[in-house]
Amino acid sequence: METAVETTAPAARAEQVRIAGLVAVIVGLGLAAWPAGELWVVLAGLSLAVGVGAPLLVVGHERVARALLPAAVVLVVAIGAWAPHARATGGGTARDRNHDGGVYVTREAARLALHGEDPYTARYAAVLPESWARVQGADGRRVANPVIDHEPYLPLSFLVQAPFVLVADAVGATWDPRILAWAALAALAVALARRPGSAAARLGAVLVAGNAFTFTYLAWGTNDSLAACAFLASLLLARRRPGWAGAALAVAISCKFLFLVAVPPLLVVVLARQGWAGVKRWWTAPALLAATCLPFLAWSPRAFVDDVLWFNLGKTKPLMPTSGLGLPAVAPGAFHGLLLGLATLAGLAIAFGLVPWLAHRLRSLAWVGPLTALGLLGLLVPARTFQWNYLVLVVAAAASGWWALDGADDLAAAPDGAPGGVPTARAAVPAGRLPEPVADPAT
Repeated sequence: METAVETTAPAARAEQVRIAGLVAVIVGLGLAAWPAGELWVVLAGLSLAVGVGAPLLVVGHERVARALLPAAVVLVVAIGAWAPHARATGGGTARDRNHDGGVYVTREAARLALHGEDPYTARYAAVLPESWARVQGADGRRVANPVIDHEPYLPLSFLVQAPFVLVADAVGATWDPRILAWAALAALAVALARRPGSAAARLGAVLVAGNAFTFTYLAWGTNDSLAACAFLASLLLARRRPGWAGAALAVAISCKFLFLVAVPPLLVVVLARQGWAGVKRWWTAPALLAATCLPFLAWSPRAFVDDVLWFNLGKTKPLMPTSGLGLPAVAPGAFHGLLLGLATLAGLAIAFGLVPWLAHRLRSLAWVGPLTALGLLGLLVPARTFQWNYLVLVVAAAASGWWALDGADDLAAAPDGAPGGVPTARAAVPAGRLPEPVADPAT
């Protein structure tokens, strides 16, 4: 006699989620296969299909999700190793094999610091190959590469590479900064897979962190992958190891100044959930930034400010030409002058107004990543140099959104050995929570 199986509410919700996953897979693969699609569209489609659609398809099937999880980790680690090796040893020009700032300048800056020289007053013409001597803007004009005269990253970005450069030089080898970025990605994938929560949510977080943009620009050697991994690591460490979380956040900001946009939502959430006592446990972030920046600022104040601030704001000469996905590059005839100024103000309002307000409403660490991604878009869309590789930051930062959909609350308890968190009037909002796991039917 057959036993009637009552359809539960979680099972019905899981079915709806899986339909959404199927739609995401179809749309994502359609974008990836779109004949007229640019590279960033293809990469966005692959990231949508694999990082969002595939995990949603297994919601409610915990055994399937658990089986796929180690395979996803192996895939991320393997592609993360193979892609940069293939790129670095390929037959293209030096420009195609290695990024100017993330590989050549970062490595040389570490070497200069080891020899007691100031990377912010140095010229990098000698270490940049001829193919990197000029760069091209959206209008097709080629200009001298501004990186020849600028080290555009904060000191910790090259100081973390310095020990490896020292060892490599001692044995007569050449250190590749991509190795550290790959190691960070591998460690992050394992940590995300081991994090508490449903297998589907953990699978989604791994695949969003290891998205198509991450692999592509890790292979080329930009700093974005290391920055994104450090940022996600800071969120993973936030509850039990806030000191280490602050250090990871300092690395993320040093590698990509843009990650300063993560500070307001993170500060709002920690303050709301744990009070100033919780905020103080992140002391390592400002301490590391101060300890690494102030000596170089004192050494050559003007050069340091020019390189890490004015250069990134497009206020130095030579100027990086307008390029990428920003409004001034894609619609130069419309977005200039007053209209561009208004768009920039709107983006700033999103990044530093709407995002902190939403963080205060949601009060969950899980939402800090997606809110940071929104803040990044607010800053980047009106920018004259919204490069494709910055999408690594936008997409990877959203990985913690899987924790939010899983109803996770990483600040529910205080760090080990620390006083309890400050109670608040509101609990974290589990908006969009995934259905509870539903046992697979027996076959």
